[in-house]
Amino acid sequence: MDLLDVAIPAVNLWRGADLGGTDPITIDLPAADLIDLESAAIELAAAGVDPVETNRADLPLGPLGPLIEDLRHEVLYGRGLALLRGLPVNRLSVAEMGLVFWGIGLHLGRAVSQSVMGERLGHVVNVTDVDPHARAYRNRSELAPHTDPGDLLSFLCIRPALEGGISRFVSSLAVFEEIRRLRPDLLTVLARGFRYHRFGEQGPDDDPVTPHRLPVFSLSEGLVSARYVPEYVQMAADEDPEVVLTDLGQEALDLLHTTTNRSDLVLDFTMKPGEAVVANNYTVFHARTEFTDSPEHGRHLLRLWLAADPPRPVAPETEQYVGGPGIPPQSGRTPSFASKFDSQ
Repeated sequence: MDLLDVAIPAVNLWRGADLGGTDPITIDLPAADLIDLESAAIELAAAGVDPVETNRADLPLGPLGPLIEDLRHEVLYGRGLALLRGLPVNRLSVAEMGLVFWGIGLHLGRAVSQSVMGERLGHVVNVTDVDPHARAYRNRSELAPHTDPGDLLSFLCIRPALEGGISRFVSSLAVFEEIRRLRPDLLTVLARGFRYHRFGEQGPDDDPVTPHRLPVFSLSEGLVSARYVPEYVQMAADEDPEVVLTDLGQEALDLLHTTTNRSDLVLDFTMKPGEAVVANNYTVFHARTEFTDSPEHGRHLLRLWLAADPPRPVAPETEQYVGGPGIPPQSGRTPSFASKFDSQ
């Protein structure tokens, strides 16, 4: 079996136009079912407990348990995308909400490091006023459809931007199917993959650019998986003279970009306070429009990258960082999009 012949489960081939909005992916959390988790979070926050130091026993789900297990199954084996609604950001502090969010995450997978700083509960905010080269989740620029180096991704909206910050999700397997139908020759190019720049987050003994190609689409144990970050591909070609992006490679990437942004495939929405997205990084691409903050109204999301249990079988070539999933922490370092051109 190869990528040109494999069958994709119908549940993975959803289209935004067919969903008609977020209702089909939404799971409403009954307030009564949140009481046990809320109470534990309030008590732990009052004691100054760091969420990452807690375990399932510290943050019991109570009656919320079956619903979160259904969520885990949906993201791992179903559509790959869900929107939780009803998290109590209007009555809990950010510290308390961090514990609530972490407690749910404990039942979805194992939280992994999101950068060389080692944070496992991330804060997605714009810090470009103090770090103009801040990595994507710490700036306000538009992000093209991509994946993150974790099995699962979750965002919780504490506060939306003043303007912009629209989230975009698209089934990467629906994108795969379209490209296979329209240009199977370019699907082969995407499956061969591209070398990635690691933006300074590689280990001390690792190269700045991956020595191997990361396939955009790969096959393992009969399952197709997607992995793609456009900035990392382009920067590898810009900075390493040994990395050549051929005309055919660029044509394949252009088709990928066009398809991942097709209006009939994408699902766009602005996350509201108390909403949390959970997505499968191997079956869903995500993106974001540029946003504007004000001093009184800065966009603030909490983020988790999770290693799934059980993990999805994937080709080892999809690994960008040695020791993943996630990005291994390195003391004293900060994630950055700075390149060699910034010093010129």
